Amino acid sequence: MQPLTTAHDFKALQTTSALCKSASVTRGQLRLYEEAGLIFPQSRTEAGYRQYGRDTLERLKAIRHLKDLGFTLAEIALLLSERDHGALDAPALARLAGAVMAKIDERVAALQVIRGYVAPVALGDMRVLQDEDCNFVLTFLSALSGGPAQKRA
Repeated sequence: MQPLTTAHDFKALQTTSALCKSASVTRGQLRLYEEAGLIFPQSRTEAGYRQYGRDTLERLKAIRHLKDLGFTLAEIALLLSERDHGALDAPALARLAGAVMAKIDERVAALQVIRGYVAPVALGDMRVLQDEDCNFVLTFLSALSGGPAQKRA
């Protein structure tokens, strides 16, 4: 049975469109987060449209921030569940923290390799671009600039 929605609650509810705009997410992201159990509509209109409470906006901001930090949806679900239920599963969180640290270390190592190739180019040394194994540098710089990279001699 759907909980009763008061007039005050009704004013506080947001439509899917309004929530997406406020949180800077797409409808697809919103549905994905619902399917993963990260957010839930507070109620539905008679026509079946979802309505979300004010707390959903803050939750979406937290989800986006955690995604930006590299957490998977499963990891975010664990973190939010811990917060929602107030029960701290220290061993599970320690395992998660260890896995996240390993991912961070991998990303830092990969960025350091890329930096080693890009840094000389930034200083004007184009010799690295002559190495066929380093063609990715041009592709990488081109992708960052939004256009084709030009090879300089």
